[in-house]
Amino acid sequence: MVSDMEELKEDMLSKAPDEAVAVYSPLILRTMISKPESLRNVIKVIRRMKPAVVVVTEVEANHNSPLFISRFTESLFFYSAFFDCLEDCMERNNEHRKTIEGIYLGEGIRNMVGSEGDKRCTRNVMIDVWREFFTRYGMVEVELSHSSLQQANMILKKFHKASSCNLINTGKGIVIGWKGTPIHSLTTWKFM
Repeated sequence: MVSDMEELKEDMLSKAPDEAVAVYSPLILRTMISKPESLRNVIKVIRRMKPAVVVVTEVEANHNSPLFISRFTESLFFYSAFFDCLEDCMERNNEHRKTIEGIYLGEGIRNMVGSEGDKRCTRNVMIDVWREFFTRYGMVEVELSHSSLQQANMILKKFHKASSCNLINTGKGIVIGWKGTPIHSLTTWKFM
């Protein structure tokens, strides 16, 4: 393990010569936006591993503005939708809900609106910002298969609050939203 992703090196990860590699990045890249050298290093190490696919899930919100009022407004809409989703989908005494609210969402709010400069370590950006970044590093977006989108819609239809959840096709990826507010994006990539 490394304390800073700038210290990550390819030899810390092992793979067999004929092994196929898939990289799953769930909500981690946003923590490196304020540390561009760490982000560049992670992409460099991943590239050297020659993955067949890189799956990226990130928060779909713009919480990276240097202006407090912009971050506050964006955060208000985003976190209101997230809390509304939890209220509709999980019992109040659910331990997982308490963890999500207390640790993940609470820390996110403190970071987005209660911290400035270097103290603001997580900076959410929209899918188009990630697309531009990945393209700059020689990655191409891979379209999600029709069957994977059908599967996502089938699962959604079994959900008792399906009408409140949105799956928005963004060309090659999807954005998952709650009552019209984007929450997460999912995209797949490969290196050229």
